[in-house]
Amino acid sequence: MLRKTIVISLLALFFGLGANAQKLIEYQSGMGARRADNPDVWILYKTVKATHEGMVLNSDSAHYDTKKNNFTAFGNIVIEISDTTTIFGDELFYNGNTRVVEIWGDEVLLVDGATSLTTTYISYSRRTETAKYTYHGHAVNGDKTLDSYNGLYYADKNEFFIYDDVMLTDSTTVLTSDTMTYNTNTKLAVFHGPTHIFTNDSTIIYSENGTYNTDDGHATSVKKSTIYNGNQRLTCDTLDYYRNTKFGIAKHNVNIWDSANNIFCTGHYGETDGKKHYNYLTDSATAHFVNDKYDTLFMHSDTVYSTINDDNEIQTVSAYHKVRLFRSDVQGQCDSAFYNVPDSLLTLYYSPIAWYDSSQCTADTIVLKMDTNGVKNVYLNGNAFVSQKVAETQYNQVKGKKGVVYFTEGEPTYADVLGNAQSVYYITEDKADKTQELLGVNVGVGSDMRIYIRNRKPYRVATYTNPDMKAYPVLQLPESEKFIKGFHWYGDIRPRTKTDIYIWTTPETTNKESKK
Repeated sequence: MLRKTIVISLLALFFGLGANAQKLIEYQSGMGARRADNPDVWILYKTVKATHEGMVLNSDSAHYDTKKNNFTAFGNIVIEISDTTTIFGDELFYNGNTRVVEIWGDEVLLVDGATSLTTTYISYSRRTETAKYTYHGHAVNGDKTLDSYNGLYYADKNEFFIYDDVMLTDSTTVLTSDTMTYNTNTKLAVFHGPTHIFTNDSTIIYSENGTYNTDDGHATSVKKSTIYNGNQRLTCDTLDYYRNTKFGIAKHNVNIWDSANNIFCTGHYGETDGKKHYNYLTDSATAHFVNDKYDTLFMHSDTVYSTINDDNEIQTVSAYHKVRLFRSDVQGQCDSAFYNVPDSLLTLYYSPIAWYDSSQCTADTIVLKMDTNGVKNVYLNGNAFVSQKVAETQYNQVKGKKGVVYFTEGEPTYADVLGNAQSVYYITEDKADKTQELLGVNVGVGSDMRIYIRNRKPYRVATYTNPDMKAYPVLQLPESEKFIKGFHWYGDIRPRTKTDIYIWTTPETTNKESKK
């Protein structure tokens, strides 16, 4: 017996039938015959069944090349690749040496557990457990469907690698891409190249490199990340967005654009919440209010917070802490600010300062009413103080409980000061060489005052109810009358360019001309 075993082993090695030799295909059929022109080929028909290393194949008929160890099958093909994977088709070629199945037909169907793939041609490698198709595949896994022109399916990992006209759909989402992998176990799609994710709430996500989980709706993007939602668009470098909660986290070069109101907000960290209707930005946070006639109004602060209506339009913009703003016609500084978009009202809180041309306004609260021509009204509520530099140490000043500056087509026309009004007003005359000559100074008090403005300079002051006015030659103006109590000039901290809004300076430390 031992001698017989040794002889069989030696013969097997000699004829290539050892451990590394290819196992021959085994078959059964109702009828069969050798082909006349090639006796190595058997023609099989009537319920053909073939097996090879755990694979089982059934067909109507087949050709088996015993020398080349390959199998060509025809009609009603069912090939059981493994316990979970079965392929159906019309025609098949199987190479028993390479263990590659090629199957085609009007509808080739691969079923692997809960996943099915339909196409017209599949090449399946049993060595790598990989199915390849090259002419439009349609896969279904639960309520998820995948479509692409080309693709690979890795049965051992339950994963698709698909490319060319990729589409992934379910009950909540449609994803289109150029290249994508999708795992039917983890439900995670990994995409490369231009990709759009359309959700059933009209949100659109664009990315060129990221992931999307079809179960929990979590999308990540690390290249050209964009969210479109009605009139709102958010762009950033890195994005995390959660479809189920409509909440997103954006990082680096964040830009939120409202096309309906021409407002966009920027920063390097942001959050958007579609259910709670807000956006939040910090780290160089800036709100940009675009005006067709004037330059953009830039408003910077530690934090910019905006609320959104049901049409995804910004309704309010709040800026918190160290607020600085700049536009060519108006500048400002305060601790906090609030912009109401429907009313075009910008309110400055906590030590606010506003500058317009050569004028400076301070109050407990300052409200700027905007229109298409720029500033329409400036409301000074509580401790209103308006100053204008005339010369190096000479300032027009008016003070009261509250005040309003009125504008026509962006130009100031007059100002009302109400309650305990006080003024210091330098009378000037324009000379031929475009310089000014100081003619005198009016100093007075009254219950209310109106200051008339021409060419952005006061030219007349009217005092109402209990007026007490004095006129002085400039050189005879008493030092005690030169400045109204509470006067401060903050010219040193005024933003002169839009980049100045990112430099915060506390007023008290720079005011070299304060007077009390």
